[in-house]
Amino acid sequence: MFVPLLFCIYSFVDHLFFTCIVALLYSLYWVGLAIVNMIWAWPLFSALAFAGFCLNGYLDDFVFDYPRWPTTSAMTVEHPDEARQSSTAAWLDAQRAIIDFTFFSPPGAPLPDAPTRLELRAQANARLVRAFGINNSLTTSSTRIHEQFRRKAARLINETSQDSGRWTRLYNLAEGALKRDIVLTLIAAEPLGLADCVRRMCLAVVLVDNFGDEAIVHAEGGVLGKIAARVNEVWVGSKCDQGGEGGKDEELEEMIAGLGLREKRGQGEVLRVGEVLGIIMPQYETLWRVVLLTFVTAFHRQPREENAKRVEGVPGCLGEEDGEALKLAQVSSVPPGEEEFGLTLWKQEGLRLYPSNKRIYRARGIGMEGQVSGDVEACHRNAEIWGDDALEFRPERFDGLSDMQKRAYFPYSMGRHKCPANQAFGNRMITMLAVVLSRVLSPAVGKVTFGDDKLDGDAGAALPTGRDELEAWAMEFF
Repeated sequence: MFVPLLFCIYSFVDHLFFTCIVALLYSLYWVGLAIVNMIWAWPLFSALAFAGFCLNGYLDDFVFDYPRWPTTSAMTVEHPDEARQSSTAAWLDAQRAIIDFTFFSPPGAPLPDAPTRLELRAQANARLVRAFGINNSLTTSSTRIHEQFRRKAARLINETSQDSGRWTRLYNLAEGALKRDIVLTLIAAEPLGLADCVRRMCLAVVLVDNFGDEAIVHAEGGVLGKIAARVNEVWVGSKCDQGGEGGKDEELEEMIAGLGLREKRGQGEVLRVGEVLGIIMPQYETLWRVVLLTFVTAFHRQPREENAKRVEGVPGCLGEEDGEALKLAQVSSVPPGEEEFGLTLWKQEGLRLYPSNKRIYRARGIGMEGQVSGDVEACHRNAEIWGDDALEFRPERFDGLSDMQKRAYFPYSMGRHKCPANQAFGNRMITMLAVVLSRVLSPAVGKVTFGDDKLDGDAGAALPTGRDELEAWAMEFF
């Protein structure tokens, strides 16, 4: 009698959930006693009890997935806060693994080689080749083209990043373009469409900065505005081109070819349209949305006196390493093996809330259909990582980041494929353009409207971040 009873006791201690099974089988023993004599009941009950024990283990391992009753040591590890942090850390590691390519290697194995990494990225970006005809580091599997493009891009955008004269010229250019748009808007007695306006301003600055011809800004027929609008339409449309049926836009190609752009300072032969787009697309298309969202958030939705104070020295201070707007001369440290990120506190927060790439895509495998993505925006906004104020614009949070926050912040991607703009150019350019907007389109001259009852009525509502969701935003002048 004691042997079957031990099986019951073990089952009860191991898993309370299944004691009902053993209890049912045990009750059959008493039914058996009433039917057969003691000699036959003993082996019958023993068999039934043993069956209950085995069934308990089988259901545990292969059928049900329920939490085990924790031991004392497990209860210490599974404290709710620690368990939640552990889960968040694992989720963050999974996002990082896709972006830095460790997702594609077995645990402990080295990263895929450079051609494989490039191919995984190129497959995911194939739509950009079909839509714009570009052949750059984002769309090639050739290590030669990749390295050539990175060297050229780094030279163009970073060689004079600490030249105050450069930033003053670009600031004046952006301010002038913006004021011309305002004059035309006032003449037409209409609200200023912010998305169109910011796209035109950003495109003008990027073209002049890369090709050195300020006459571009005054091109006849408002051609820059048309190019900016068409690039946006083609970009959004390319996201629906998953079957490879799309093609290059002839209207866009004709307008860009008409600009006759040459290498910087007008030297050399006229560049092909694909060459022009290959240079400007990684800068312009990821720039305007971040600039617009940061401007609206920092100066209209969540205005704070310290936001304006941090950028008082713009544009002159952008050529300095320790200017007030570039407050992250207090550079935060990053995990071993990665470069330090020299961003301003102010601009860091803009890129945290509104990363230039909300998700970074990789092909599921070489020659395989489908994609995987690392969710940059989710990592930058996760309340478990950044706190309950994760959606608030608070540059001062970068005065002291936790280890997990440092790991969760990668607006320029990470590892060996980090964007060249991370060195200095990106933060300075976005800061400069957002500050131009804040001074010309300050709350003193008008208010931002969103064409959405919830956003217009609730200043605390989170702003949408998709390109097509920004089209109705406008500045209504007093």
